[in-house]
Amino acid sequence: MSLRLKVIYKDGAFVPILNGEKLNVSENAEVEITVHDPYVLAPTATSDEEREGAIRELFASWDAHPLRADAPRLTRDEMHERR
Repeated sequence: MSLRLKVIYKDGAFVPILNGEKLNVSENAEVEITVHDPYVLAPTATSDEEREGAIRELFASWDAHPLRADAPRLTRDEMHERR
């Protein structure tokens, strides 16, 4: 059986978001979970040349937009602020 559902990781456990559906899994059943982070995109480059070109573009962008030495410094709390 294959079933796809959304879950929330809470207090060390994956808790299903049921949306009115009944989860048809018996108590204490062993299941396999694949975790997918929706904020991480899979790479789209299909060749080494494409990957190298993307890296060159990234480095060129960094060179074109350097970090200023006089930029404000964030505190530890500001850098680790939770949304």
